[in-house]
Amino acid sequence: MFQTWGIWGNIVTATVLAPTEDWIEPDASALAKCGANFKVVMQAVQYSTNNTGEDEQDEGGVPKEQVYMLAGIYLVFAIIGPTIIFFFLDPLSKYGEDERKEQKGKSGLQLVFATFSHFAKNKYQMLIMPLTIWSGLEQGWFGASFTAAFITCPIGVHNIGYIIIVYASTDAICSFLFGWILKRVGRIPVFTMAAIFNMAVMLILMHWTPTVASKGFLYLFAVLWGMGDAVWQTQINAFYGVIFPGQEEPAFSNYRLWESLGFLAAYLIGNNIVLSVFMWILVGWLAASFVGYMIIEFMEYRRTGHFNIYFFSGGKTITVDH
Repeated sequence: MFQTWGIWGNIVTATVLAPTEDWIEPDASALAKCGANFKVVMQAVQYSTNNTGEDEQDEGGVPKEQVYMLAGIYLVFAIIGPTIIFFFLDPLSKYGEDERKEQKGKSGLQLVFATFSHFAKNKYQMLIMPLTIWSGLEQGWFGASFTAAFITCPIGVHNIGYIIIVYASTDAICSFLFGWILKRVGRIPVFTMAAIFNMAVMLILMHWTPTVASKGFLYLFAVLWGMGDAVWQTQINAFYGVIFPGQEEPAFSNYRLWESLGFLAAYLIGNNIVLSVFMWILVGWLAASFVGYMIIEFMEYRRTGHFNIYFFSGGKTITVDH
């Protein structure tokens, strides 16, 4: 259900950011600065130089009344959400949370120490760290760089909502579907498929110039990226539970720490360099991350005697063993 956030939020976005009569399809010279050649700082400078309606539009060319309306709608929902939780959600104390805290609760400082101690002493945590950072990187890249360079720049901001709805719908469906598939083919094929999808999308986008006429391909890329994201957002969590039994608290603290660092890096780097360079960095990081993941699988193979790959024969599941 959580993964459906992109559907409901972008229904609002698509409705509010409807195309206006002021939007003009970019010419060839403008399109040449979109896609892999896009740079946020460069586009902002160009817009501020050419814009003659600065009092009516923000830096991205969106009418300010639409920006205010969108922000207002999101603000209302931001207030309604916590209000519903406050008045209608049962307090955790009803389920013995206070007693659990008294028995084994940790202070914030103790939790920070446990997080870094777990990282320093655990080889698995060091090896899975790059893939965890990738989880944040790929979300940040798609939500910021992809939407700016491949949607807003060539075909207009009013198309973002529709494409993200397709992405989020795919993400939500596959989040459920891949759990079922993983039980039948194993973890390694599913992780490999996600890495291939992400790698293929980035390599294609590096050599493809988006246009209004070819915007249908953007929906395809959104579907592929949503399928990859569904794996990372659900199965990395599950993988942490498998490789860190009895260490869930420091392990998942590490998960949130490194994923958040990935988000931070995506926005910092993506806003300051040409997108093609950033995408090559992402390709290299994904490759290194996947190597780290496979090393863990190989270590588990040596410890347990089988890889996490399954085949079917006569209706029975067969595990790949020594």
